[in-house]
Amino acid sequence: MNANCRYRYAVFLAIALGLAACTTTSVRTPSSLANAVAKADAALNHRPISLATYNAAVREICVGLANSDPRDCAFQLKDLGVALVLPKIPLPLRRIEISLPPRTGPWEKAGIPVVLRYETKNAPLYPPEGLFVDACVLYQRDSGEARVEIQTQADQIVLAGKRFQIAENPTGAGDQLKERAKRLAKSGFMSMIRPAAMQRKPQIYLLDPYDPNKTPLLMVHGLQSTPVAFATLVNALRSDPEIRRDYQIWQFYYATGTPVLVNALALRESLERTLSILDPKDLDAATKHIVVLGHSMGGVIAHTLVSSSGDHVWKSVFRVPPDQLKGDSQAIRELERVLYFRRNPRVALVIFMAAPHRGSPMSESLVGGLGNALSRLPPMEERGFSGLASANPGAMMPGAAKFYAGGRFSAVRTLSPKSTALIALSQLPIEVPFYSIIGQQHPGTKERGSDGVVPYWSSHLEGAASERIVRGGHGVIDNAEAIDEVIQILHRSAR
Repeated sequence: MNANCRYRYAVFLAIALGLAACTTTSVRTPSSLANAVAKADAALNHRPISLATYNAAVREICVGLANSDPRDCAFQLKDLGVALVLPKIPLPLRRIEISLPPRTGPWEKAGIPVVLRYETKNAPLYPPEGLFVDACVLYQRDSGEARVEIQTQADQIVLAGKRFQIAENPTGAGDQLKERAKRLAKSGFMSMIRPAAMQRKPQIYLLDPYDPNKTPLLMVHGLQSTPVAFATLVNALRSDPEIRRDYQIWQFYYATGTPVLVNALALRESLERTLSILDPKDLDAATKHIVVLGHSMGGVIAHTLVSSSGDHVWKSVFRVPPDQLKGDSQAIRELERVLYFRRNPRVALVIFMAAPHRGSPMSESLVGGLGNALSRLPPMEERGFSGLASANPGAMMPGAAKFYAGGRFSAVRTLSPKSTALIALSQLPIEVPFYSIIGQQHPGTKERGSDGVVPYWSSHLEGAASERIVRGGHGVIDNAEAIDEVIQILHRSAR
């Protein structure tokens, strides 16, 4: 072999050995993971078991899980004779991150809390930021069979013959979703003034893996807001074991600048679409008993899920039926869909939080006028509906004609106490039990109270199963008293 051939052979051999080394490294079980498993075995074999030693070993295993692709971890553990048991969630698991729980004492519970992040690119019912699930990592060895188990359901475990509570951090998933949804959280103002420009379209997102037996709690946010506004409330609810056991959280996202009743139509259609995807054969208990929580304008549009309009709302605007209107036929059909609706029989209960059922005086203020002037709506709301008002002045009710002569129909404008359609909606009987939670900023009688945006006379509805006044402003979804009231309502409903 000449020198040139020997050189080429040496280069080839070096490359081959390098590739082999890389391949070996990618599947080789790290010594740290092997040491952690050995420590966990030693902790289980010790009598009496030391929970501190066991958890320290499991934490080392978690570090390995957090620093690797979950699929690689499964192979690495398999090399050690250890099975990796994952939750049965039909989405790709992309990340496992340690989630430190609030310290309540030294090593009182078994396992290490983690957050699982699942890829949702091909699962549009879940947030595009990902599905985040709270879980706990445990190590077990039964009859010689070892396993690292990632548990999302059980609350107890037997280790070395002794029963322990499983460690938890029920706010870890919510905190991570909030962190990844910062951009969405900042989009509330733009969604109010430029709803047509928003890339994310109205839809319901599931914050928990779908469970056919848990009651959905559907949250609907208000004007100039997003689902991220519910972060504090979501964490509080998940921190309650009964609610975590009985409920799954859904949230409706929509660009809030379009007219109130157009947003309500989007909510109704999104709910129907979501249910048909989740339960196409209509077999699940979950899809037949839904609880809705609406904050601010979200409460107003939720009203259309639990009431039937008949022709009451239409007649608050027009003297004549739809087929006698002049103008664009498509706009007439769309307006019919907006103003005619029937109660959704799958919604069993509704909670209104600071809902302006009869409007907010702020919409008639300088600030409200500016918000309405800045808004740029989709073509149907910008020109189609106004065109109907212009083409049918004699067919409109006097109050409606006067109100709709005032300009475009943005959400701000249609939340006016002068909106005849809004007032008609507030008069519709609610056909399920409902609860009202109302903020009051200053001391005094509730009848003269206000949360700074919505006065009591607008938030109050006769016939509520309960009405709770809490000291605070319009953001009652972050108010501790209001959150406690929601928890109590959900407890009673579950029972």
